[in-house]
Amino acid sequence: MRLLLFVFCCLIGFLAFGRTKRVDTLVVGYANSAPFIYEDKGQTQGALHWLWEQILEKNDFVVHKQKIAAENVLDSLSQGEMDLCLYPLSITSERAEFLNFSTPFYLAHSGIMTDELTSWDKAVIFMNSFFSLNFFRVLGTLALVILIFGFLTWVFERKRNQEEFGGGIKGLWSGFWWSAVTMTTVGYGDKSPKTTGGRAVALVWMFTAVVIISSFTASIASSLTVTELGTERDSIEYYKEKKIGTVENSATAKWLKDNFYKNKVLYPSKEELIEGLKNKEIEAAAYDLPMLKEMLKKNELNKFEILDIKYNPQYYAIGMNRRVSDTLRKKINTALLKSTESYEWKVILSEYGLEIK
Repeated sequence: MRLLLFVFCCLIGFLAFGRTKRVDTLVVGYANSAPFIYEDKGQTQGALHWLWEQILEKNDFVVHKQKIAAENVLDSLSQGEMDLCLYPLSITSERAEFLNFSTPFYLAHSGIMTDELTSWDKAVIFMNSFFSLNFFRVLGTLALVILIFGFLTWVFERKRNQEEFGGGIKGLWSGFWWSAVTMTTVGYGDKSPKTTGGRAVALVWMFTAVVIISSFTASIASSLTVTELGTERDSIEYYKEKKIGTVENSATAKWLKDNFYKNKVLYPSKEELIEGLKNKEIEAAAYDLPMLKEMLKKNELNKFEILDIKYNPQYYAIGMNRRVSDTLRKKINTALLKSTESYEWKVILSEYGLEIK
């Protein structure tokens, strides 16, 4: 009887154990990369940290966390030191050869940080734009039209209105002066056509001048607006021959290499990249735009600016070691998708100053 009771208890225990939900164990690394994940007052913060917390809520994972340096993320994953790493890792074909990735959680671009233009630099750019070749072409064309109408008026007025439009060069200058004053609607009244022909020319010129001066003003305003909004340095091609720095093994470094930027300087970390920019080792820093914007918030970087340049679109994902099973990866991806599809994710991105894609 006791033997039967023992066997029955063992059977019940075995069935209960078999029905117990299996708990997955993960070795999870994390590397500081604000605003996605970073430490503040001993607490982990950031948009990616929030995502990971959501994943944990939806799964029974046993997690062993370890902090690593950002420059060691790829090596640590490929060598099996951890199962996955909480870090905004760009998905590239090269990395896909030795890593697995989660579904993407953010679309980013690369950007450019460089010295902020001084007031003198801005003034020089303004003057160069204002007094450009096109400006002088327009000015020359305008002077020619003024001269033509001034000449026609002088032809009619030179004999019958010699007091205001005399003969010779002086009279021709008087015609030019009258034409310019009429176009600008200054209206001094010191000269005016008296003949029928002169007044007919004046009537045509008045209406023509309204159109010409409006077009001329619009052209100048457009030129100045373009100067205000951007210069030739607001293009990634401008830095093709410049000494430009980036972080080695980054997606930006690969893009620069693929697009034949031969004067690039590689730095082990983004912190050393910024130091290189501070020390004038490079003319511009090229890196992921979200990270550049976060670093620009520091007070010591107030002499730099991020240009209105976007290139090299790249998807961020959680990098995983190849040994992570398909079943485990599916659990992570399912929870990740549910979180990024939620309204809360948009709120989190906004809180951390990230563009909503």
